[in-house]
Amino acid sequence: MRAMLSPLFALLLTLPALAAATDADEYAARRAEVMRRIGPDAMLILRSPPLQTRNGDVDWPFRQEDSLLYLTGLDNPDTTLVLVPGDEAHREIVFTLDSDPAAELWTGRIPSFDEVSKRSGVTEVVSETRFEDFVRAAMEGRAWGDSASYRSFATAGLPNWVQKRRDGRAVVWMIQENRHFGDDASAEQHLVERLRRSYPELQFRDAFPLLTDMRMVKSPSEIATVQRAIDATVAAQKAAMRRVKTATHEYQVQATIEYTFRDQGACCWGFPSIVAAGRNATTLHYVTNNDPIPAGALMLTDIGAEVAGYTADVTRTYPQNGRFNPEQRAIYAAVLRAQDATIAMMKPGAHMRDLHELAIKTLGEDLLQIGLISRNERDQVRMYFPHGLGHDLGLRVHDVNDRTQPLAPGRIVTSEPGIYVRAADVRANPVFLALPDAERAGIDAALTKYADIGVRIEDDILVTTDTPTNLSAGAPRTVADIEAWMAGETP
Repeated sequence: MRAMLSPLFALLLTLPALAAATDADEYAARRAEVMRRIGPDAMLILRSPPLQTRNGDVDWPFRQEDSLLYLTGLDNPDTTLVLVPGDEAHREIVFTLDSDPAAELWTGRIPSFDEVSKRSGVTEVVSETRFEDFVRAAMEGRAWGDSASYRSFATAGLPNWVQKRRDGRAVVWMIQENRHFGDDASAEQHLVERLRRSYPELQFRDAFPLLTDMRMVKSPSEIATVQRAIDATVAAQKAAMRRVKTATHEYQVQATIEYTFRDQGACCWGFPSIVAAGRNATTLHYVTNNDPIPAGALMLTDIGAEVAGYTADVTRTYPQNGRFNPEQRAIYAAVLRAQDATIAMMKPGAHMRDLHELAIKTLGEDLLQIGLISRNERDQVRMYFPHGLGHDLGLRVHDVNDRTQPLAPGRIVTSEPGIYVRAADVRANPVFLALPDAERAGIDAALTKYADIGVRIEDDILVTTDTPTNLSAGAPRTVADIEAWMAGETP
């Protein structure tokens, strides 16, 4: 599959920003690849998550399970996909909601079975109320099909499968990403336990690693969808940079960002927006977004729109008044240099762990120059750069990945170095306390000078067979470009 991807990158370059979503043929090809990998003695079951109550009788907006969305494109609740590679008559089945006029009066139209089939490419679409009947039919050799054929003497609906189950060869694959004991067990775990009790000869496998391997490398249609999410996010970053000059509170900038997401056609955010002014920018996952914006302070916005299930993740840091002061500029330049160095190395064969170490080394060179460390040593740099360099991006903001594998064409990864000067934390850090008095004194002076400055720059990088492509380069990124944009000097 991966060998087929490289020639498609030329095609990708011609795709418009608003390219059509993945089509049914691609979903069918993905399912075919899954069935090839799990083999003829297997059954894959993927189920949508239940609706989650926010409070009272109000539910959170529904979000489809990633792998089910990846294999079908279906984003409606109460949906189950079953793949049975060894059964020609019932290789693919989708169980989904029936039309219900009473429910549709309150919550909107339910897609018809024909629409579900057209979207996913699965021809056998049946009521979700029949899933339990299907499981019993498959495991016990009962009939499966038109209800008129249900008779005690009817032929088994999946005869090959029931024989494999009896022989102890049948393998049920399900997502087992979240494993907990006791009352915290997932719905998938509960189903596995029910099946294990009733049919102890079954074998069980976790489908998560298999689907992780497939999902890491993105197809051209996936890359185009991620680009749509990034384009909406870039527009939001540019709007935020201008809004901050007149905003008095973080939530006003957040409102501009999330309005822009929707205005650009994104459904929502892919993760809660981080809109952090002043010292709040030194808190990595600050999401309160309520504080006043200090005059001249830096604003850090770490945001990502979601389109068709795929999310962007772009961070920019910029001054409230549109001009970096010398201390802000020095920290910003250090982070930008580290990001430039790591992006250039995001090529096939590279490992993210090595790029992370490159970021630490590069940041250390500048931190040493400005006095925040006494030697370019990893532990000292980590006082200011405590997180990882980046992550895969796709159906999740921190998308599935295998950290043992090197980068490959088609992966989308982020580069997000940062420096966060939390003076009190550094002064209490064992690494700082172990330094000689003279070295601590030098760092202490720099901490006073650069206190409460937090800078992160994050871009979404497509690994290609050649030069890495910065998909989020449209958001002003250099000091000069940010200042020009905020001054209204560039369109």
